[in-house]
Amino acid sequence: MTEENIRLLMCHNCRTIEELPDHDGHPREDHLLDNLVNRHEFPDGAKHRGQLLKVPKAYWEKAHYKDEIIKKINHNLAKGGSDGLGGDFYNTKATFQDDAMACWKRHNRSLDCSDWKSDKVRLTPGTAKERKVAGLPKYRSPKDRYLCDFCPVANAVRKAHFDKTAPKD
Repeated sequence: MTEENIRLLMCHNCRTIEELPDHDGHPREDHLLDNLVNRHEFPDGAKHRGQLLKVPKAYWEKAHYKDEIIKKINHNLAKGGSDGLGGDFYNTKATFQDDAMACWKRHNRSLDCSDWKSDKVRLTPGTAKERKVAGLPKYRSPKDRYLCDFCPVANAVRKAHFDKTAPKD
């Protein structure tokens, strides 16, 4: 059995670490990473400087190990020529989970979600301008990911949605 990992996107400009699920496929199909990276840019459109790390999910989910991982990251950054970034250089956040929680709250914490897997909550790469210039249609993929995948009640909403749309015997 393969060990499950979690990826950490470190932004040196925002001083954050953002969690995202592991990705096995082609980098061009890594829509979650692309979505997060596109949130890290300066007002002039220039991208922030960052790094992507992979750590075992079993360790990251345990508070003690998570703290140690962050300390190790800070220690290695300080050794790499920095004057030392301090223990709170990075604030960790689970961006997609936080966004999904906010969405769920906007829907009054309901299981009857009108946005379930709609275009409004599809997580797509930030290539809309380039696609338009190239004369390509809006991006779609059979591997689309949605904010709904990170919803705290995703399984219950999925079941309610299935119960509503499934053919009746």
